[in-house]
Amino acid sequence: TCCHFIEFSCFAVATMARTENENDDNGGDREIPQSMRQRNRAVAEREASRLARPEPRRVGKLGHASRKKSAVTSTPSGYNYAANREESKQEVEEWCGPFSVARQMIAKREEARRKREEEQGDENKEHHPLDEAMDLLEMEKKRKAQPSLQWKASGVPDAASSRNQYSKRQRRVEKEAKYTVPSLFSLCVEFLVDNFEYVQALGDVDSMIRRNICEALVTKQKMNGAAFDVIAEKGVEALELVDCAEVTQDQLAGSLTELLPAGLRFLALQHSGRCFGPKAVKAITSASSCRLFAIAIGGAYLLKDEDAASLISTTASTLSSIDVTACPLLGEHFCKALSENYSSNGNGTLLELSLENLAVTKDNLVSLAKSSDALKNLKRLKLCQIESVDDEVVEALLDAVDRGNLEAIDLSHNHNLTDETLSGIRRCNKNGALRSLQLCELKNLTEAGLAAFFTHTIPGLPSPPMLKKLVLNNCSHEAVTDTVMELAAKCSAMNREAVTESLSTMGGLVHVGIHGSSCTDRTMESLAATSARTLKELNASFCPLISDKGLGYLVSKALQLSTIHIWGCAQVTDEFLDGHSRVGDSSLEVIGAWMKQNRVFSVQ
Repeated sequence: TCCHFIEFSCFAVATMARTENENDDNGGDREIPQSMRQRNRAVAEREASRLARPEPRRVGKLGHASRKKSAVTSTPSGYNYAANREESKQEVEEWCGPFSVARQMIAKREEARRKREEEQGDENKEHHPLDEAMDLLEMEKKRKAQPSLQWKASGVPDAASSRNQYSKRQRRVEKEAKYTVPSLFSLCVEFLVDNFEYVQALGDVDSMIRRNICEALVTKQKMNGAAFDVIAEKGVEALELVDCAEVTQDQLAGSLTELLPAGLRFLALQHSGRCFGPKAVKAITSASSCRLFAIAIGGAYLLKDEDAASLISTTASTLSSIDVTACPLLGEHFCKALSENYSSNGNGTLLELSLENLAVTKDNLVSLAKSSDALKNLKRLKLCQIESVDDEVVEALLDAVDRGNLEAIDLSHNHNLTDETLSGIRRCNKNGALRSLQLCELKNLTEAGLAAFFTHTIPGLPSPPMLKKLVLNNCSHEAVTDTVMELAAKCSAMNREAVTESLSTMGGLVHVGIHGSSCTDRTMESLAATSARTLKELNASFCPLISDKGLGYLVSKALQLSTIHIWGCAQVTDEFLDGHSRVGDSSLEVIGAWMKQNRVFSVQ
């Protein structure tokens, strides 16, 4: 740009000097008017500024159909902005001037020489008659090692015939909506919810149907006090509410006073901060007959530590499943009540314990594990999003389960856990009963630790677990790899009753979560080889190394697969979405594409 400015300045000075000389040769008879001098100076200043700092030519919004010239695009990915920027840059630099012309000539000469050298290199390369045969042999070996490479999409039109992805997807959604018939159950629930103000009682309806009705009422913002009275009618064995925000404490206490003597066995209240407090606890503890075997409370900010301890002490004889989420006042008294009432000297048997987002301390948890044998019969353990949970706490709790009967472990969202926790989980699995393992967002886990967890023949440790559900979402990107998933898949399908360990045709993973991992198509091939008859759900969101061929190959093999999550997988194209073998199968749902199936837009 400095050279541009110097060239133009020299040109302007030479022009002015030539004009003055011409005036001197004419004897000074002709004098340039002052207005013309000012106009020439203004032109020189304007042109010098433009040539000194050349800027891309601005292209306004045009009303034609040319995509390169228009500022508006109708495609999801937009037009090639980089190419247009280079074109505009070349247009600006092509101006008159010796330096610029010379630079353009040098650039063209270098480009021509580069192309000429590439062509000469290809010509001079030695060729052997067997090169083509060797290339075919290498490709055949690669295809045998990676069978997903042989997968081909079916029924996918050429890119040239389907450039507008918006219109194509819209036509597909409209076609599905036209031929999709809602189930009779969904129609009945929808009709019932629309007219729920006229419903006085549901009668002999099981808990599953009541839950669906409650969810529909919450969705349509009709879950009020009157609706609660209809759902919580006398005689129900399970009261499950997904949202209790509109239920008062007096209303819940009154309902529990009637429901508990009538045979209420299961109580699940989510978002119960307003209703589940001292009055509700008093209604449970003072009931003439209480046979609760499972209780799940979420968001009860009115529930005090002493009240929770009193609730455990009263119901421990029948209560075997406890699920507490986001109750900030629970602490020492609650843990102490668990330790005392479920020990050998107590009168209860604890089978399921779920603690999530609580403010309990490390000492409280360690005391719960070591002060008694309250956890000896535990089958399901969930400790999520508790700041005080670390490797020492997990080891103490797992050691307390001395019978090795744990079937499900969930330690998600505990950022202090490391590979030491994996060693404790494997030592706890003495009887091989573990079937579900969830370790989401444990950033300190490593690939070596996970690989060792699923490796056989480690001295001093039991065999790796034969899992049905493995969720490793949002762990470290380098930790969850193809090697780890291949070992996990083989362990899940291992037939250990035979004389020699071999893969079983009935074993395999059912639910797999590898969200945010570095897994590739090799993981899809491993799942297809070991879990083709069992796999039902796969979460492969934000896995940039999984391609259309890997997903298409898995879908063609796993006929039981019903749900695939592919959020954030920009590399997945219509080759898989419109070309896999189960495109017309309504039992397979692909979630996270540009649109969801079944007329529902993706809103994540």
